[in-house]
Amino acid sequence: MQTMFRHVVGKSTSKEGFAVPRDCEEWMCAPVKGCKREISLMFDKQTIPATLRRIDNEQGSVQVKYEKRDGEPFRIWLATTFAASPAISTGDFFEVRRVEADVFQILPFAATDNAKPSLQIEQWLFHRGTDRLIEQDTPLAEIPAVVHAVPFAAQEGQSFYNRAFSHSFASWSWQSECRVMQELGLKCDFAKDGVQVEVEFGNARTYYQDFVKFLLGNHYCGVSLGVLVVPSVSFAKHLCEVGRQRAVEKGRTQYSGMIDFDKVHREFHYLEFMLPMPIAIASVGSTTL
Repeated sequence: MQTMFRHVVGKSTSKEGFAVPRDCEEWMCAPVKGCKREISLMFDKQTIPATLRRIDNEQGSVQVKYEKRDGEPFRIWLATTFAASPAISTGDFFEVRRVEADVFQILPFAATDNAKPSLQIEQWLFHRGTDRLIEQDTPLAEIPAVVHAVPFAAQEGQSFYNRAFSHSFASWSWQSECRVMQELGLKCDFAKDGVQVEVEFGNARTYYQDFVKFLLGNHYCGVSLGVLVVPSVSFAKHLCEVGRQRAVEKGRTQYSGMIDFDKVHREFHYLEFMLPMPIAIASVGSTTL
């Protein structure tokens, strides 16, 4: 059972509250549907009262709310702590940890506090209303924080970043290497609550298969959103150069090209007619390139 969870800082978080993940409801002692109880939030040597409630709807979502007057010090602290780096672009988040039965500590992690070279999302391409989802309390909003936690290593290639992405997604409780559907051997890179993610740092021709996996997941398994993560043009050129150098060192004279965001962006206009589901495409670069 988890004893901590992370939450990105977005518009609703700064104003009124945040959702509790399903696998953390037990250790927070969440009430039954339609009920609530009072808890305390500790932050920066301060404590405020908050409400833990389970909404009386089909999903029975659990929320922590602090929109009333007593929660103003916490809202001000959030605005001050994360003002320099909006969560949508850089990945601000906080951790929620249990201190006592009804007392929970909030620990901030502002993206601007990370001075080490890392990856970041430089640009988004949204399809069928996906831009609205990133401002809501969905797994899509976590992806900037997941990406920003991946270090940039100038001499490392694709295999290094594949491992780093696996570690970072796991730290946010995403599942990895999930079957898109049981009847087929195709697997998606990462999945969480109906969101399917493919991190594509490979050959420029292989990303078409990622769209096929999104469609299969949507049609047969209820996947509601597909997310494709690809390198920016500058980051792709860097990775290609690293790949060419390693190919020469191994005595090979050829090295295949790599997908980049500009290629996906150019071609998406011709492909979107066959994509009836929401899709988001993220361009990933380095903070130092």
